[in-house]
Amino acid sequence: MDEARDTFVAVFLYPDDSAESVSRRLPIVGAGPPAVIRAASAFEGAAAVDVFRLVDASAWPEAAAYLYAGTEPGTVADGDGVEQVSTPDD
Repeated sequence: MDEARDTFVAVFLYPDDSAESVSRRLPIVGAGPPAVIRAASAFEGAAAVDVFRLVDASAWPEAAAYLYAGTEPGTVADGDGVEQVSTPDD
């Protein structure tokens, strides 16, 4: 299996440089980039997810950029702590 073909780099951006941008290699699970990525997090000691929305897919399928939209209570089912959502939830 060729990891470069089966994965993409998700770049997580934060508005106003409130936190440093990070990137993570994720598996490609559909024909296009996921609209939303939910990443396991913690908020005041409780289980939470950071929600990132797609903002730039011009480098797809090699990479896509996601902007932080907020933190909400909950968990992700994936053992790697990341859940890809193909359609927006709003």
